[in-house]
Order: sequence, then structure tokens, then C-alpha cells
Amino acid sequence: MALTLSPVPAGAVFSGAPSSCSCLRRSAISSLHPHRRHSSTTNSTVRASLRLGPLIWPWEKVKVGPLSVSPMGFGTWAWGNQLLWGYQESMDMVLQDAFNLALKNGINLFDTADSYGTGRLNGQSEKLLGKFISEFPGQSNVRENVVIATKFAAYPWRLTPGQFVNACKSSLDRLQVDKIGIGQLHWSTANYAPLQEKALWDGLVAMY
Repeated sequence: MALTLSPVPAGAVFSGAPSSCSCLRRSAISSLHPHRRHSSTTNSTVRASLRLGPLIWPWEKVKVGPLSVSPMGFGTWAWGNQLLWGYQESMDMVLQDAFNLALKNGINLFDTADSYGTGRLNGQSEKLLGKFISEFPGQSNVRENVVIATKFAAYPWRLTPGQFVNACKSSLDRLQVDKIGIGQLHWSTANYAPLQEKALWDGLVAMY
């Protein structure tokens, strides 16, 4: 499997901050908070609401280097996170319906991370995103235009550029793709481990 990411200008690769690139705003159109929903709301009710047809929002794509992305993105932090979001694997069909609805409505920017998911579900967000992309029932060109923006965690054991490149390879495997649109450093270590910070940025460069 080739290790490739789409090159973007330095200012467009954002690290940690929700929107350090002015033209990209990470927004989740699907805020499914299972543990906060009203007791009368069931998975079947949510799924029924997601069967609505495309809304055809009148927006234009935004250029980020060679990439064309929707001005609103779709965040997947909750996917696989049992601790904060009450995720259960039984919710996957609801999440897939939400993904399909977003894609049908022109959203093609999907934000994820290699650390999204708790415990044995670590990396579950990337796995689900890859699965949903491959199983999208719409036109193949819509599926092929998906831009994945994933983030690589600055774990304390990731100390060399090569370890960060290996993290990217693992993300490619989980996502079932041969290219990642935007690769990012999930958080900065500059204030507590500046040497690691430099190595991780060198790793990002090596990915491209």
C-alpha cells in the first residue's frame, strides 16, 4: 500500500487548534450524543429522521491547495468513544446513515484521528470512516471525492520521524485507502517536549 498524502500549503496543515486555517472550520453535522438524548428517542427514530433525501445546500467547494472541500466538515470524535460519548457498536448503522446523508448533501471533508476510540476501540473512528466510504451506496465519483483529514497523536513513545510515518501507514490500513487528504499533528508538544515536536513535524514532511 503506497504511503501518500495530498500536498497542501504549510498554512493549511493545522495542528491541534479547531480552525487554525481560516478557510476550514471543523464542524460536525452529526452530533449524536446517545447518553444525552431524550428517553423517547430511540435508534430507530434517529434512523428514520436520517432517511430524508438530500437537502441540496447551495454551497461552493473551498480550495485547500489541490483539494476541493466543502465549507463545512463532518467530525467523528464520538465514533468509538465510550467514555465521553457513550458509543456502542450497536449504533454503527445510525452513524452510517448520518455519514451517507452528509455525503449525499455535498459534505466531503471528514475529520478523524488515530486516537479516536477508547480502550479496545482505539482507532475505531478511522475504521468506521473507511468502512462507510467503501460501502457508500451513491455514485462512485462522490465516494472518490471524499477528503479525509486525520490527525496523528503525539504519544510520548512517538519520538522519531519514522514512528510518525508508521502511524500514517497504520491509519491508511484502518481507513482502507491509499491516500489521506490532510495529515495533521494532533497536538503540539512544544511546551513540554520541543525535541519531540521537531521530530514529529519532520515525520509529517516525510509522509508527503
